[in-house]
Amino acid sequence: MIKRVIFDVDYTLLKPNYNNESEFFKKYIPEDNEYFIYHMDEILKQYEMDFESYNKDYFLKYINQFSNVPLNEEFLENWFNFSSHLEEQDTSEAQEILEYLLPKYEIVVLTNWFREVQIKKLLQVDLLKYMKEIYTGDQYLKPYPESYLMAIGTHKPKECIMIGDNLEADVIGAIDSGLHAIHYTRGRELDHSYQKVKTLQELKQYL
Repeated sequence: MIKRVIFDVDYTLLKPNYNNESEFFKKYIPEDNEYFIYHMDEILKQYEMDFESYNKDYFLKYINQFSNVPLNEEFLENWFNFSSHLEEQDTSEAQEILEYLLPKYEIVVLTNWFREVQIKKLLQVDLLKYMKEIYTGDQYLKPYPESYLMAIGTHKPKECIMIGDNLEADVIGAIDSGLHAIHYTRGRELDHSYQKVKTLQELKQYL
């Protein structure tokens, strides 16, 4: 019996501002450093493979390996402030499914980015009020098993289900840790054997 539903945040409950970050990076990084400016997703993916959690000091040292100029804590705070502001978006589908789930389950978040940024984003789109707990990359990163075992709280893994858009981090990692999982494909037709939904409303078929 499912008792706790664990949601990913970015590209699951809301649309982040990541596509606009290149314009922010250009304020600090020479334009010839196209890798840093346009491929931050690859830099972050490598960090998450090398470290079990996000630590500001370690993270700052890490990204300085890819910058042509020294980046300091002020850069990091400005980046966080920039990425915490979302473009206007319709989150009515997310709100509707959370309203549906709230009377029946505990709802929590498991997200890989920094806590302060993710909380600001959830507040901005009025989704934080649905969450019993917020688990972030400051503690453990998906797909490390510790992240899912942290997110289940006092429940057994089989009593929890993870929902997210990333097949490896939100589905395979959760299942390998003993949880149930559903892949939110964001409307895409994907050919794999894991449980999947194209819209958040389709979760009503399973929960």
